This record gives sequence, C-alpha cells and structure tokens, in this order.
Amino acid sequence: MPAKTSEEISKNLIKGLNLPIVYSPSSPEKADLKHLTNWIKKNQKEIQRDLLIYGAILFRGFNVGSSENFEKVALGLDSNLSEAYLGTSPRDKKTKFVHTASELPSAYPIMQHAEMSFLNRPPKKLFFYAKVAPSKNGETPITDLRTVLREMPSHISDKVEKQGIKYIRHYDGPGASRYSLWKTKPWNEMFKTVDKKEAEKEIKKQDFDHEWLPGNKLRLINSQVGVRKHPIAGSKAWHNHSQTFHIDSPRLEYKYVFKRQKTLRGLGVYLILNLLTGIKKLFSKSEDLDVHATYGDGSEISNKDIKTIIGVFWKNIQIFSWQKDDILYLDNYSVSHGRLPFVGPREIQVAWTE
Repeated sequence: MPAKTSEEISKNLIKGLNLPIVYSPSSPEKADLKHLTNWIKKNQKEIQRDLLIYGAILFRGFNVGSSENFEKVALGLDSNLSEAYLGTSPRDKKTKFVHTASELPSAYPIMQHAEMSFLNRPPKKLFFYAKVAPSKNGETPITDLRTVLREMPSHISDKVEKQGIKYIRHYDGPGASRYSLWKTKPWNEMFKTVDKKEAEKEIKKQDFDHEWLPGNKLRLINSQVGVRKHPIAGSKAWHNHSQTFHIDSPRLEYKYVFKRQKTLRGLGVYLILNLLTGIKKLFSKSEDLDVHATYGDGSEISNKDIKTIIGVFWKNIQIFSWQKDDILYLDNYSVSHGRLPFVGPREIQVAWTE
C-alpha cells in the first residue's frame, strides 16, 4: 500500500485494484474544499508525478458539493481547461468548463476509450465528478492503456501502430434526436452551429474528409494514429476508438457487462444488440454504417480481432463504485475510461484540458 504522504492527505489503493491511486483527507477537518485546493496548490509536483506513474488519481472524501466547486478543483489541478468538445456523446453544459459526462441512455454501455483519440490533438487530462453517485452499477471503469498495448497480440498492435485506425461516422442534422442506438449526436450539436460553412471550417481544421448527404446528414471519415507516445513520459499506449466505434463492439462489450451485472434487462439488451448488429451487417456496406472503424488501410478489423481487443481491455479493467463527491483525475494519454449500464439516479460530470 502506498504510504501516507502528509498530515493532510493519505494515499491508498482500493482493495483488489491497481488503479486509481486514492487521495483522502487524513481527518474530517481536512475534508473541506479550502484545505483541498490549498493542498493541491502546494503539492503540484507530487500530484503530477503520481499522475505520470498511475495515470489515475481519485480524490475521495472531500466536501466538493457543487459543479462550481468541482470546476475550482479541476482548475487548481490544471488551469488549461477547454470548452471545445468534438466527441460523440451528447452532453449538457453545467458551468463554463463542466459538462455532464454523457446523456446516452442508461442501458447502453460506453466502451473503453481515450477521450477524443480520433483527433489530431486529444485532451491531455480529464476530470470526472460524482455529483450524484449511482446506488448500483453505473461505474466508470478505467484501464491502463500502456498495459493494453503491451498485452495486445503483436499481429494486431503492429498493424495498428503502422497503419493507424480509419473512422467512419454519420451524423443527423439539426432537429434530429440526440439519442440513437447507432449514430452519434447531430452535427449541429458537435460543431455548435447550424451553418454548414461554419461546420466545414472545423472539419477542415481537424483534417476530416466530409460529405453532405441527403436529409441534411453528414459523413465524416478520417484516419488517425492508433498508438500514441506520452508527451512527457515518452511511454507508448494503445490510443484509439476501434473498440468503441467498431460495429461489433457494443454486442461484444455487453457479453462482459451481462456476465458482471446478471440482470434481465442486460440479457434483453445483449440479445437485441446481437440481432440488430447482424441485420446492420447484412444490409449495410462498411462505409454506410452509422459508426465504424477499420484498420488504417481500410481493411476490416475482423470479428476475431475486435473480440481480442475487447478481451485485453476486460482482462485489465479496473472497476470501482462511485461515492458522492468523488473526483477522478485521468491522464488521457495513459488511461482509458467507459461507463457501465445502470438504473436510477446518476450524474457524473466531466471537464478536460486542451
């Protein structure tokens, strides 16, 4: 177990897990927000050292209490927060830098991913805040992406490192539902405009190939590296959305989810996902799928390969239950995150750096 670091903060691991390292107040009087923000200010070097080593720090037991206070803690940890979001999940804004983590339906799993790994410059760091902790399930699992790369079979990792990953995404237009089993949110929500010319400026900036489709729809295609080197540590990590965007990923992911949660709803979702995926693959070409990922040369990631990729993640996945006011601080170049299905109240908020 990591040793106690000071009279104010203690460090420990959650029993049975390698991640995250947990920072807790050493006494109740050290739990208030002022003590936490002052301690962060004085101990930045230590915090950043631990983030480089572990990739994930959980601040637990502090009296955070609000989105505004969460934002203060995040800014104290890294002042370079960003409002720009080109990710795929629908989100609601809470403060200047804080959003809800995802507004996707609660039954749907969010597979492990590094935030916005399909961009040229993904966020370096992420912050999650348990505003309303779920009473059961709804965890935000994390996985060390450096370990994932090391344990990935070489016939997959070598190909991904050499060729990267190609992404195909289809977006509905303004006025469409932001909730879809397969599509991501409407393009106007991602680009924060209904003007196609304005959207095209950001599309060009991100090196996306695009095509406007009938019905005011949009297709985006881009290729991106699949392995990234950490900008400070120099370590390599699996860093892509193959296991998130591949057509077979949701049904394969739900097999693990059902094994863990063992709910009737989970069984139903698993069976439905298998049926709908089969229909989609039967009647749609790869380039016409709502969301899909291939190897960088356009060749398909086989069912066997994507099953192997997801299997490596689940072999190394770290799952802890949220407690109210938890703040999870992630190195986005080292550790991935996702979401397990849940029932009942849950509000996890997020902020990120540039």
